[in-house]
Amino acid sequence: MQTEKIKTLIVDDEQECIDTLKAMMKVHVPEAEVVAESQSVEQAVQAIHQFEPQLVMLDIEMPRMNGFSLFQFFQNPQFDVIFVTAYENYALKAIKFNALDYILKPYSAAELKAAVQKCMRKYQLQKPPGDQLATLIYNLHQQQNQEQKIALPIARGFQFVQVREIIRCEALGSYTRVHFTQQPQLVVCRTLKEFEFLLEDHQFFRIHQSHLINYQHIHQFVKSNRPYVIMDDGAEIEVARRRLQDFIQLISGADR
Repeated sequence: MQTEKIKTLIVDDEQECIDTLKAMMKVHVPEAEVVAESQSVEQAVQAIHQFEPQLVMLDIEMPRMNGFSLFQFFQNPQFDVIFVTAYENYALKAIKFNALDYILKPYSAAELKAAVQKCMRKYQLQKPPGDQLATLIYNLHQQQNQEQKIALPIARGFQFVQVREIIRCEALGSYTRVHFTQQPQLVVCRTLKEFEFLLEDHQFFRIHQSHLINYQHIHQFVKSNRPYVIMDDGAEIEVARRRLQDFIQLISGADR
């Protein structure tokens, strides 16, 4: 029995990138049928209404309106999205923050195939677009970073929590134990370095090799031969010597 194809829209301001992606999809993921292409968010909005794609390959960096602007027009999208972005781009952090699917430029056939086939499986199981996309849209509307939600990978999917509910993150090798204000602690399959990257703009500070803290939850800073902080959950965490001056400067100017 022939596999039903998934209708796909490609959105990129560069025609050369569209042509490259179309050619790669034809070879590596023929189950994805490109029904339309757009070179701007405005064109993409029209194409989505006209063709009703199940999948949108969405470039982030575009003039006038970036890819995230598409969700100003679709608050409850009925399509899946694979983001297309450059490595170490600011947008990549937002995508990882919400655990969304993406491919990097220049395109990798293996990454493209894996991302599209993941969407295909969801489509075949008749699963609606995931909570990750809904969380991204929610975060785009938040003025304060602490009010945003982060996707934490767990055994059965993802758990979404507000950043302000995280007191601290504690290194456990390749894992991280996350401590919250209300709910029980959670062990997440993500390194502390990854958390540091994702949360550096959300009032978090790497106070020690093994600890990343939300400085909105510092209860007390104790100066001594071995300075430490007392967090809102009662934990006492040493401030590493090499981070001490940066930490003092940070809390001196922190708006608490």
